[in-house]
Amino acid sequence: MRQDIAGPNTFLTKGGPVRIRIKEARVQAGMKQRQVAELVNLSQPYFAQIERGERRLNTELQEQIAAALGVRPGDLVDFEAPKPEDEQLLLDTFRDLSPEWREGVLALLQAVSRRRGKDSEGT
Repeated sequence: MRQDIAGPNTFLTKGGPVRIRIKEARVQAGMKQRQVAELVNLSQPYFAQIERGERRLNTELQEQIAAALGVRPGDLVDFEAPKPEDEQLLLDTFRDLSPEWREGVLALLQAVSRRRGKDSEGT
């Protein structure tokens, strides 16, 4: 793994981790990698590497991909991505919980997720 990559789809920058969210937008648009790659004049393997965060995403390409997916360019990156070590801590802690605690944590997360969905509907 390259040193400037923090984890799946995440690059380390001076400002912190940046997560590439192209796959999420592509799946939501109901498109295959090949379809998007053709629209932005890339090979499917090269597009797949960009989607996985293995290749850098420049501004011009970000704009082209966003247009192909019908989203804003800013929707393809997450500048407030959590640090990979924080995500790993959450996962490791969750795995160590008893089944009862896991059930409670999942219920809490589902409630938060539903709430976030309601909050975003109002914007």
